Amino acid sequence: MSQSQVADAATLDQGHYSRIERGLLNAPPTDETIGAIASVLKFPVSFFKQNDELSGLPLSVHDVAWRKKASVNASDMKRLHAELNLRVMNLRRYLNSLEIEPELTLPRVDADEMGGADKVASFIRRAWMIPDGPIKNLTTLCERAGILVIICNFVEKVDGVTMRLRDVPPIIFLNQNAPADRIRHSLAHELGHLIMHAIPSETMEEEADLFAGELLTPTAQLRSDLIGGRVTLERLVQLKKYWKVSVASLLYRSGHNGLISKNQSDYLWRQLSARGWRKREPEETQFPHESTRLYDQIIALHKVEFGYSCSDFAAMLHLNQEEVQNLYGVDPETKQRPQLRVIK
Repeated sequence: MSQSQVADAATLDQGHYSRIERGLLNAPPTDETIGAIASVLKFPVSFFKQNDELSGLPLSVHDVAWRKKASVNASDMKRLHAELNLRVMNLRRYLNSLEIEPELTLPRVDADEMGGADKVASFIRRAWMIPDGPIKNLTTLCERAGILVIICNFVEKVDGVTMRLRDVPPIIFLNQNAPADRIRHSLAHELGHLIMHAIPSETMEEEADLFAGELLTPTAQLRSDLIGGRVTLERLVQLKKYWKVSVASLLYRSGHNGLISKNQSDYLWRQLSARGWRKREPEETQFPHESTRLYDQIIALHKVEFGYSCSDFAAMLHLNQEEVQNLYGVDPETKQRPQLRVIK
């Protein structure tokens, strides 16, 4: 809803409502005003009285290196900012009842000190004892390192976002609308940010992409896959099925690391563009999405072990039941038919 639509529906002057949104009133708005706004926006009044600190958007709101960069418009950025903060606020309340114990260490490493982001990726493969070949399930690995992987409904231009805050575990948000090959790269890219970028830098996106590529398809192993025989898109599709990364990613890394000639690379990129594969590769080349478990288990724990009903979730999260159902798949309570039991 636009600002004027909310103000009109709540029977408020738009200028007054604008000052409320921006926190420019000399005194807090009255309970009556908050109630009117809450009713229009379909949130409980308690939602607007929470004292959580809001976080700004991270610098890493990115697209992958081999796609044409497209900026996210201001409206979508506001929506993204709001959803991320809402989910973090909810997460804080979920974690009041439990703690996450990582199995794997999530180190902080300076890429320059280690000799480059690709060297950091090799270090992580060794530290996490990842065998040669493709990583079977990157999501599970990240969760074992205590990272919460959360799938969201973002706009197309946003593939992944990382948030590292002092009072919650590291979180990687991924776009459910992206195909599985892009999601895997985005997850590896965001993992690179968590490991290498405590302080943002001008080269952080390139470093995260290099880390992701080397983590998912180590150069030495990819080189051996390309030796002998002509490199074609059909061959790269077969390698995609094995490595679980996109054809575009394989082509980008092959050219970037000198595994194929520039003429070969240019020719294959033209073929890729002619087939329309730069934006999205055909469904028949895709593999299944990886499932998240850790975040789902946190919600399931509240449902099953703690016996939370939809109204309990709504009260804890300061949301209405419809929003709880949309976000977390908790169905509103329905009246149960009385049942007869035979008792001896």
